[in-house]
Amino acid sequence: MKLLFCVEALCLVCFVLLSRVSAKNSEDIRCKCICPPYREVEGHIYKQNVSLKDCNCLHVVEPMPVAGKDVEAYCLRCECKFEERSSGTIKVTIIIYLSILGLLLLYMVYLTLLEPMLKRRLFGHSQLIQSEDDVIGVCVALKVY
Repeated sequence: MKLLFCVEALCLVCFVLLSRVSAKNSEDIRCKCICPPYREVEGHIYKQNVSLKDCNCLHVVEPMPVAGKDVEAYCLRCECKFEERSSGTIKVTIIIYLSILGLLLLYMVYLTLLEPMLKRRLFGHSQLIQSEDDVIGVCVALKVY
């Protein structure tokens, strides 16, 4: 019963992760400006979803923390970078990772639950050799050296 609950929880987590990745498709491209401290203004990181041509301080930094003549000096200190990511690649990677994890979970279930039951059916309820001492005991009994 616990195993079934764990499998259901894993499926729910997979669904939530994939839905969050799908929801972020509009944020696959962005411009990130890192502005260091300037006079009495603290340093700050600004992010906006803009095109490559609009990736500069004047389009990304909102609200502008300085006014008038200081805007140009402030913007010259900012470093803006255009970033792009592929949501499709992220989704495929997550699906492959979770599939492998699911297969390993099924293999664990097989090893812990099904394999002992199959061995009991195959060999009956006879006692299986469990340790090296049992092997030595069988060899001595059969006089095999």
